[in-house]
Amino acid sequence: MNFYEDSENVDKYIEMCKDYDGSNIYELLKKYLEDGKAVLELGTGPGFDIPFLNEHYQVTGSDYSEEFLARCKDKFPDINFIKNDAKNIDINEKFDCIYSNKVLHHLTKDELSLSLLGQAGILLPGGIIAHSFWLGEEDQVMEGLLFTYYRKERLLDIISENFEVLTTMSYQEFEEDDSLFVIAQLKVDA
Repeated sequence: MNFYEDSENVDKYIEMCKDYDGSNIYELLKKYLEDGKAVLELGTGPGFDIPFLNEHYQVTGSDYSEEFLARCKDKFPDINFIKNDAKNIDINEKFDCIYSNKVLHHLTKDELSLSLLGQAGILLPGGIIAHSFWLGEEDQVMEGLLFTYYRKERLLDIISENFEVLTTMSYQEFEEDDSLFVIAQLKVDA
């Protein structure tokens, strides 16, 4: 069973993250994406970012966890939520932006490359990605969940295969500079 399919695990995750404040990445995103644009959130989880995204954009939430999806549909009945695997994106819609907040670290580096290729396929011309990642040296597995950590240069190399990096912001979630938010635009020839 997927860790996030267990309601007790989901409850623990929500409790652990209840004081989350994403205002730093929200402010940066607003500089690169004008209000009203279509945004797909990969890995919506409990929906912590949905209020901001919905206030400014036409948001579609997505997750692989039925438990998270059910909770989000109840909490945000006016938002469209779809089941989606960030590793193998299979969506017919097109978006101006694909957003995730500490989600893609559950993919291996090779899976991240595949995900980014899939994301490129569902972005409108000029579309952007906006993702946050953990910075560090060694990957970890905790409670069956993979956490892939990146050196900034390696991460930007992977992203640059299909995207032009517009900006990055290092920030602290637990320790100084443990996180990186990246905004990148689809390359014209991608």
